Amino acid sequence: MTPMAPQRPVGVLERKLAAALDGPAAPRAEEHLLAAVSGGPDSTALLAGLAALAPARGFRVTAAYVDHGLRGTEGAAECARVAALAGQLGVPFVSRTVAVPPGTGREARARHARYAALADMAAEVGAGRIATGHTQDDQAETLVFRLLRGAGRRGLGGMRSARGRLFRPMLDITRTDVRRFLADRGLGFAVDRTNADLALARNRIRRLVLPFLAAEFNPRLGASLATLALRLRDEDDFLAAAAAARAAGLASGDRLHVDVAAEPPALARRIVRAWLERGTRRNPSAPHVERVLALAAGRKRGALAVPGPARVLREGEYLVRRPGRAPTPRTVSVPIAPGATAVDPAGRWRLSLSVARPRRAGEAPSTDLRHALFDADVLPGPLVVRSPAPGDRLRVPGVGTRKLQDVLVDAKVPREARPGIAVLAAGGEVLWAAGVARGACAAIDTATRHVIEGVLEPAG
Repeated sequence: MTPMAPQRPVGVLERKLAAALDGPAAPRAEEHLLAAVSGGPDSTALLAGLAALAPARGFRVTAAYVDHGLRGTEGAAECARVAALAGQLGVPFVSRTVAVPPGTGREARARHARYAALADMAAEVGAGRIATGHTQDDQAETLVFRLLRGAGRRGLGGMRSARGRLFRPMLDITRTDVRRFLADRGLGFAVDRTNADLALARNRIRRLVLPFLAAEFNPRLGASLATLALRLRDEDDFLAAAAAARAAGLASGDRLHVDVAAEPPALARRIVRAWLERGTRRNPSAPHVERVLALAAGRKRGALAVPGPARVLREGEYLVRRPGRAPTPRTVSVPIAPGATAVDPAGRWRLSLSVARPRRAGEAPSTDLRHALFDADVLPGPLVVRSPAPGDRLRVPGVGTRKLQDVLVDAKVPREARPGIAVLAAGGEVLWAAGVARGACAAIDTATRHVIEGVLEPAG
C-alpha cells in the first residue's frame, strides 16, 4: 500500500497539534516518538496528525497498540485495523498483548499494564518519548473526577502536556475537532463499548455530568476547565518551588524539623508531602499530611502510619520516618575484651576497648559520654556489649542506683532508639550506657594506676 504523502496543517486539529509540536515540551529533531494508538477516534487522529506533521520537524513516529485481552476478538480486530492504518500512513507499527487478571480495580490495573507495555515497546524500537491522544475533553473529565474526590491544587491541575517520557500534544484539541478531522480525512475508527458502561465513574462524568453542566451553566465548559487547570498548574509550580526552598532548611533524609508546623499551611503541607514521598512509590493522602503536621505541632502523639509502609514519630525537635508499621526488634550481645572492638550487626555502632595502659599524669574522666575510662586493675569480667535488658540498673556516682530505663528517658533517648544503645556490662553490672551515662563500677580515682579506654563511634 502506497504511503500517504505528508500534508501541511490545514484544519483546526492540525493547527493546534502543530502548535504543540513546536512548543517547549515537544520532541526535538531526530527524536523518536512512540504513538499509543487504541484505534479509537482520539488516538487515530493523533497518529494521522503526527504522520502528517512529523517529517517537516525531523522526528520519527512509530505506532503502538496494546491489547489488554479484555474484549476477546474485538481487541485482535482493532490491532489489525491500527496496523493497517499505520501502513497506510507509512508509519512503523508494533503491538503487545498483556494479561489483566479479573478482580477489583481492573481498570486501573489495565492502565498500569498498558503504560508498562508502551514503555517496553518504546525501549524495543528506540523511542525516547510516548505520545498519547488525551484531549481537552479528557482534561475536563480528569479535573471534575479529581474535584469530586477532594483533590488539592496539584490534582486539579490535571494532566500536563509533558511528564517524564509521556507527551500529550492534544490537550488543546476537543473531541469535536477530532471528529471533524477524521471526517475530512475519511478515516474510520473503533468504538470501545466499555466507554458506555455507566458503572464506571469516569463514564458517568463524561456522559451525564459534563453534558448537564455545559447545557445548564457554561457551553464552553471544556475550555473553561482546561484554562482553570493550566492556571492551577502554574500556581502549583510556584508553590512547589517555594516549598522546596523552605524544605532545604527543615528536611534532611528521614528527618523533618518540627518547625515545619510554623510555616504557612500551603507551604507546610507541600513540605510534608514531598518529605513523605521520598523513597516510596505510594503517595500520601491529605489526611496523612494533616496528621503529620499535627504531630509536628504537638497536637498529636505516638507513631503515625504513612504509605511505604512506614511510620512517623516525633523525636525531640524532629519528626523521623522509619520503615514498617512497627519497629523490628534488634537485640545484640557481643563478647568483648580489652584490645578488641564490638560491632553492632544492625550497623548502628562500634565500640572499642583499648588494652590496659599506664594512666597519664592528670588524666581524668572525659565529659564526652562517647568516651569512658575504666580502672584496668578492678574492671570485672567477662565483658559483653549488649542491648539494654529489662531490669537493668546503673550505679550513678553521687546519686545511687537507677533504672537504666529511667536514665534513658531523662537523657531524651527516643523510645525506638533505646534498643540500639550499646551497654557495656559484666555479669549483671552495667558499666557504661555508651553515649548516655557512665556507671560507678571500675571508675578511676586517685588510686588508679592503669586504665582501659572505651570509645563509641557510629558504624560504617
